[in-house]
Formats: sequence, C-alpha cells, structure tokens
Amino acid sequence: MKKKPPLKYSQATMDVLGSIKILSTLAHEELMALYSHMTEETYREGQVLFNEGDKGEVMYIVLSGSVSILVNTPSGEIIEIAEIKEGNFLGEMSIFDSAARSATCIPKCDTTVLSLKASNFYEFIKTNPVSGISIMHHMLNTVTFRLKNTGAFISEMVTWGEQARVRAITDDFTGLYNRRFLDESMEEQLSEAGTLKQTLSVIMIDLDHFGTLNKLYGQEMGDKVLLEVIAIYRKIFRKEDILARYGGDEFTFLLRNTPGEKALELCALLNRELRTINLLKDLGGELKTVTASIGIACFPDHGNSPEGLKDFADKALYQAKESGRDTVRLWMDQGGRALTKSKLSRIKERNTIINNILDAIAQRDSFLVMGHQNPDEDCISSMIAISLLINKFSKPAYLMIPGKINENYQYLLNICRYNAINILQNTEELPVSISTVFIMDTPKPEMKEVFPWIDELFNNEDVIKIEIDHHLGADSAYSGDPGYCFVDEASSASELVGMMAFKLNNREDLIKNFNIQEIFSRNFVLAVLTGIIGDSQMGKYLKTRRERWFYKLFSTMFSELLSSITRKNSSNFSTMNEVFNGLQQLSRQEDECFNLMMKQKVEISPKIGTVIIPRDVITRMRENFDHETIVTVARYTADSLAETSRLLSLVAYYDDKKDSDLIQLRIRRSQSYKDLDLRLILKKFGIENGGGHPGAIGFRFPQKQIPDLQHYVESLIPGIEELMDLAQG
Repeated sequence: MKKKPPLKYSQATMDVLGSIKILSTLAHEELMALYSHMTEETYREGQVLFNEGDKGEVMYIVLSGSVSILVNTPSGEIIEIAEIKEGNFLGEMSIFDSAARSATCIPKCDTTVLSLKASNFYEFIKTNPVSGISIMHHMLNTVTFRLKNTGAFISEMVTWGEQARVRAITDDFTGLYNRRFLDESMEEQLSEAGTLKQTLSVIMIDLDHFGTLNKLYGQEMGDKVLLEVIAIYRKIFRKEDILARYGGDEFTFLLRNTPGEKALELCALLNRELRTINLLKDLGGELKTVTASIGIACFPDHGNSPEGLKDFADKALYQAKESGRDTVRLWMDQGGRALTKSKLSRIKERNTIINNILDAIAQRDSFLVMGHQNPDEDCISSMIAISLLINKFSKPAYLMIPGKINENYQYLLNICRYNAINILQNTEELPVSISTVFIMDTPKPEMKEVFPWIDELFNNEDVIKIEIDHHLGADSAYSGDPGYCFVDEASSASELVGMMAFKLNNREDLIKNFNIQEIFSRNFVLAVLTGIIGDSQMGKYLKTRRERWFYKLFSTMFSELLSSITRKNSSNFSTMNEVFNGLQQLSRQEDECFNLMMKQKVEISPKIGTVIIPRDVITRMRENFDHETIVTVARYTADSLAETSRLLSLVAYYDDKKDSDLIQLRIRRSQSYKDLDLRLILKKFGIENGGGHPGAIGFRFPQKQIPDLQHYVESLIPGIEELMDLAQG
C-alpha cells in the first residue's frame, strides 16, 4: 500500500469528491480545505484495507476501483455483504464512534482511496464549522436511507457485526467475558471507581478438583458442570458486574461499587449454591460435590493497580485453598490492609497523594518524623529531607532516632541544628502534642522505630499517619493512612521527597501563603542526594530513567551549591565521604554564623527576644558565609530566641548588595505561646510584602524605605506588645 498526502490535486479527483452526496453542497474552496486533511492511498487487489475487530478511526472514499465488505458468519463462513465502488464512501461511523470494525474490507482490484482520520475531520470542523455540520448531516441521512431501503441486508450486517464484536470479547463456551476483555477493562474500571470514590472488588475463583472431575467422569460431564456453574454465577451477580473466564476452571469477576465485605457475603452464597449441583451425585466416582476456592481483593483498601489487586486476590485464593478449599477469603492483614505495597500506576493518583501531604503540612502544626529500626543512609536522609520540607512552612518537626546511630550520620544530624528540627531519642517523652506522623523508608509496620508511646500515638484517629517509602512487593505493608501513603517505585525514599519538592514548587498558593523563599536549599538537596547515593551504591543500581535523572539532577545541584567551598566540582560524587566532608564544612560555618548573629542581640522588650544585624556586619559575614547559610541561621536564631523568651522573637537584617536591596525581618513565637496569631502584625502595620502562618511570619522592605533599621524595629515593638496584650484579653 502506497501513501501520499494530497498536496496537489487533479480536476478528476475534485469531480469525484464533488459527486459524492455527502460532499455535494460544499463550495470548491471548502472541498479543497477538506481534501487537504486527506491522504491518498493505493491498495493492490486482495490487500486488506482493515480487518474485522480493528479499531475504527478512519473513513474512506473510493477514487478508483472497488472494495468488498466481508464478514464471518456464526458458522465460520466468510461472505461478501457489500461492494463499495468508485465515488462511494465507507467506514463513516468512525467519524462518530471509534468502535471496532464490524467487517473486513479488501479491494477487489487495484484501488485508490482517500482516507480521512476522525481527528483530521474534527480539525476541519474547527475552521469550517458550517461545512462540517453539513457533511455530518448528509452522512447521517445516507446511513438512514441505507437502513430504510436495504433493511434486511443492513439488519443482517448489523447482526453479524454485533456477533463479531461479541466474539472478540467473550468466551465461546461459557458466554462470559474473556481474559483479554477483563485485562483491558480493569484499568478503566479502577479509574472510574477512583473518580466516583467508589469501591471495586476483584474476585478470583478456582473450581475445586476440576481436573479430577474431568478424569473421573469425562470432559462432557465437566462441560455440563461448567454450564450449571455459569448459571449460578449469573443468578447471584448483577448484569453490570464483569464476569470473565480466565482459563479452564478459573474465573475472575469485577464487582463495581461493591466493598470487600459485601463481595465476601456474595461469594459465601455462591459456594452454598454450588454445593446444590446434583450432576455428580449418582455417578460412581468419589467426587460428589461441586465446590470452589475464592479469593477477594478490594479497591481502594488493598491496592490501586490492576496487577496489585489481582495479586492480592490470588494470594487470598491461595489462603482459601490452604484452608481446605470450599471457602472464600478476603485479603487483609491484621489491620485490614493489603499485605503487599504496590507502585502508583496513575499520575493523577500520585499527584493527589502528594497534594494531600502538602496540604496536611500546611494545615497542621506539630510533626513527628520517624523511620525504621537500625536506620540506614536513606532512612536518616529522607527523615531529614522531609523535616526540611516541613521547615519551609515554618513548622516544627521532631526527629525520632535510636540511641546509637552510625557516626557518619552525625554529619547529617548537624543539619537539624539550624533548621528548627528537634532531635528526640527513642526513650524521650514528646514535649508537645503531635498532630501528624511521618513514617519514612519503612517496609512494614513491625519494622517501625520503637518508643514508649508509639501505640498511643498510632491508635489516635486524630493523628494523621503519612508514609513515604519505596519498598514494594513481597514482605511489605502499609503503615500510613489511606490517601497519605506516597509509596512508589523509586531509588530511595529520599528521591520521593525530592519529587514532593518539585510538586511544592508548583503550588503557588502554598509558596505565597507561607512565604516560602527557597525550596531547593543546599541542605535539602544534600539530604536527598545522600539518600539516593546510599541506597543506590553511588548510583550504580539505579534502574529507571527517572531514578537516573533524579540522581544526576540532585548531584549537579549540590555540586553547584558546594562549588564555593569545595575544591571538587564534579557533577557526580564518587564516595560518600565527599558528601560528608562537604557537610562537615557547612556545619562549621553555621556554628560560626550563629555565634556572630547572637552577638547582635539587643534588649528592647522583655517579651520579644531581638537581634538586629547592621549593614556592616552583614557585609563582613557575607565574605565568609554564603546567602543560604545566613538565611538558614537567621531562621534558627529566631527560633532559639523565641524559646528563650518563651514568647516572641524578632530578627532583622540587611541583605548584602550581592543578593538583593532588601531588609529582611522574621518574627517567631515559642512553642508554648499560642495567644497571638502573628499574621495580625502584618495586618496592623499594613505590610503587603510578607506572609506566614500563626506561629511565624516573614516580611521585607527595600533598604531605601528604612534608613535606620534599629529605629524601625524599636517603633515596631510597642505595636506588637499591644497586640499581645489584646490577645491575652
């Protein structure tokens, strides 16, 4: 078959097009426009144009030659039901419906056609709406005319077409759907269930000892039993349920909007009904009763992918067989959750879960971050990375670690000191009431870090449990709440936190409301990179293109961020020591920066711990510390001062001219002081360039707008104290 787009045209071709009834009302220019969307194709005699069952996406106009329309009869005979000659069209229903072809089309001689894809036709309609509607109107009239004038012929053709479609999706013997149809429709059913927030139960059935039945009584009796079984299936389940023969005596059913417990009830009834089949009762063999082993898994409780749900249902089926057969099992662990974690198969679901987690950080106020027992690089790194992400919202995070960890990880823990991340030993009591728990890099619940009040925390329904993990498949189980489990295929849990950061970068609402300045800070990039390096053995065991992309990206990011203080500037790190050495240098710098800032403390109010850093001090600091270190330590300084005063803190400083021409101010309240919503300060003073949440705000002004920073702060504090007094009542 030869194809060529009709860039040039002949008058003969235009005459043929103009003679076709559905195009007869088009002006020459409109006909030309339509012709530009078509492709000219030449087929040899006997070469197939399309087959019965192919997806219908193209309409054809015969320019020369003719084609036969052929169908398979129920008896298997192939017959010609129509001949389409020059100047006529076929496959027009593809314009309206891309359903499978109901017949096969083969040229009777060498034939030239013009093909028009449905997508191209709708492109034509966009620029020629009146012409397009006219064509569709005439097309429908033509189809109606055919139906009226060749009723018997068309009726027979439709019948054969429908039979062809049924044959393509059903099992010949039982009349149930076939495996192909089940596999193709399961993704669609899951998507629909997710959109409508409904359940979907997957049922797997094996008839017990069916092979033995066939050996004892013969295949003919086996077929009779199967037909009675099918009749019971149809009796118990609804017409809208998808009942499929998966092969031999194996069946798989999809029950829409049916929770697992209801499916369990129906399958128990099914087994009772199967035992009433009497075909074997009077036969000479030992097998007298028809029974089945049945396994059930349910969306969303047990998974969200076709592969995962079928795997869970199959495991439940195995449990039923191990329990002696003639029984049904609903797959669940002790907590009623699926035993095996599975990857997220749909982008929409992944985005929904990430946004749920980001919204939880925005809406809640105290976070415990924990990992698994004997934590490794990725576990510690992902815990620190998510804590840093929480810190972007100016929220406190408590990091739960065991009493002893590898000394290399002490470098990582140094990040916590200046980023409002509180480290707790697993023997300590919580200093605050926790609203949200993050479980990081933990394959299954029994591997969680152990601490005295863990049961109380995890049994509290008001506490959201958020899980971030990359362990999938066998010997894994969910620890988090439904809708808050970001469990997916990745090189590491740290990679998943990195992915969350990219999603946060697109959440303009959160960035604005919480005055988030820099998402990919050096410490955050380092934490993510360390986790990826640790779990992938320096990048050697990265499996997917996405994993390799994340490693390259964060490695390059960190290399660029470190370039000012390290001699190496490689886009990949060859040893973990290189990362730790870089971090150690950063830790020493942060200590020096904090000590210098605290020397700038001024006594203005006993209620508000205050640091004001003059312009000349910032200039000297900037010679030794980069901008990010100053910003990070300024945030920590505000946190430290607030806890010391037990009320509020205020840190004010100039940005160095290398970075901006702004003055930065940050106000923080202590964990124990809840009376004043700090956002009222912004409102009272009419500050527009700022934001935050009740416990922390930041705002800024052009330096030329405030000639004397200390004088401005001294004028600001009485108004803040007034708000504090009003809030206290």
